Amino acid sequence: MNTRKKIAILTNIVAPYRLPIYKILAQDFDVSVFFSGWEDNRDFWQQEQLQVKGVWFKKAWGFIFKIPQRRRGVLFDYWYLHINPGYLWDLCTNRPDAVISNEMGFRTLMSLTYGSMFRRPVWVCWEGTLHTEKNIGVFKRLIRSLIARWAKRWISFGKTSTEYLLHLNISPKRILQVQNCVEEKVFTAEAITPAFNIRPEPVFLYAGQLINRKGIKYLMDAVARVQAEGYKFSLLLVGGGFERAYLEKYALELNIKNIFFHPPVKSTYMAQVYNSADVFIFPTLHDVWGLVVNEALWSGLPVLASKYAGCAQELLPPQNIFDPLDQEDFKAVLRLALNGKIAAPDYKKLKTIKDVSQLIANNVKGALRGYENLSGS
Repeated sequence: MNTRKKIAILTNIVAPYRLPIYKILAQDFDVSVFFSGWEDNRDFWQQEQLQVKGVWFKKAWGFIFKIPQRRRGVLFDYWYLHINPGYLWDLCTNRPDAVISNEMGFRTLMSLTYGSMFRRPVWVCWEGTLHTEKNIGVFKRLIRSLIARWAKRWISFGKTSTEYLLHLNISPKRILQVQNCVEEKVFTAEAITPAFNIRPEPVFLYAGQLINRKGIKYLMDAVARVQAEGYKFSLLLVGGGFERAYLEKYALELNIKNIFFHPPVKSTYMAQVYNSADVFIFPTLHDVWGLVVNEALWSGLPVLASKYAGCAQELLPPQNIFDPLDQEDFKAVLRLALNGKIAAPDYKKLKTIKDVSQLIANNVKGALRGYENLSGS
C-alpha cells in the first residue's frame, strides 16, 4: 500500500528552473503538477522538458488571454491572463493531501476552495514586490485582499516578496521565506567552453527578453555615452522579443561600437554564454527577481543589477546596484566596472536547489503531521 503523501502544484507555465525543485520534492511525495498552458514569449521553453522522474504533469482545461500593457502610451510588456476552471476538477479527481499554488489569482482561488472543501492545507507561492505590484488595478487588489484573509500558509521567494505579503497584513508566522534558485551545478562545472570569442574586452553581457520592461534602451544610452568618453568594451545581448528590431536600429542611431545581438539559447547552453563575458548587467525596470543574476553569480561573473530587480538587495552589495532611470548613476556604475572597482561575485548569499526544496518539503511535512494529529484526536 502506498503511504506516500500526495502534493499538487498549480502553476501557469512549467518553468525549467522549477523542475529540479519538483524532482527533489518527488523524493518524499507523489507530486502532480497542473499547469494552464504555454506563453508565446517563452517559446524556447520546450514541452519536452515535462519528463521528471516521479512527477506527473497535466494541462488544466481553460483559457489564456494575451493583454498588452502600456506605460505612457508605449508598449511595456504583455500580461497573460490564465483562467482555468479545470483546476478544481483536477484537484477533486486527484485528491492531493496538500496543494501548492502559484500567485494570487484564479488558480489559487480554486486551490483554496478545494482546501476548504476537503480540509487540506494550501500554500500560496508569491514572488511579487512592492515595486512590481504598485500599479495593479482595483479588481486585483480585491482578489488579493480576499486571498490574504483566506490563505493560512505562504511561501515567499525572497525578502522583497515577504515585504509585499507583510504589506497585505499577512502574519510573518504564516510565511516561509525561501529564495528563487537555479540548478547551480550546471554553472559551476569545470572546463566550460565559452560560446563566443568577443573582442574588445571587457565584455558586458545581458541575457533575457528584449522588451521595454527590461531597460535595454537605457543600457544603450549609458553605453553610448561611456564609449564617447573613450572607454573601449563590448556589449553582448542574448535574447529575443518584440523590441529587438527597434533596439538594433537604435544601436545604429547611437553609433554604439562592438555591440552584438544573439537570439535566445536553451538553458543548457547558458553556462557557455556566461563564460564568454566579463561582467553581467541587468538593467530591468520591473522584475520580481531576476534568475539570470543567480546564474551569472554561480558562473563566477561580477553582476551589476538595477535596484528594480527583486533580487538586487538580497544578493548584491550596494556598489553593484544602480538606477537605470538615472543616466548619471548608470554611467557611474559602468565606469566603476571598467576600472575594476565593483565587487567580485559572491555566491555565498545564494541558496541551492537542495536548500530551497528541503525547506518547502519540511514545512509541508510539518503541516501534514499537524493535520493527522487533529484528525486522530
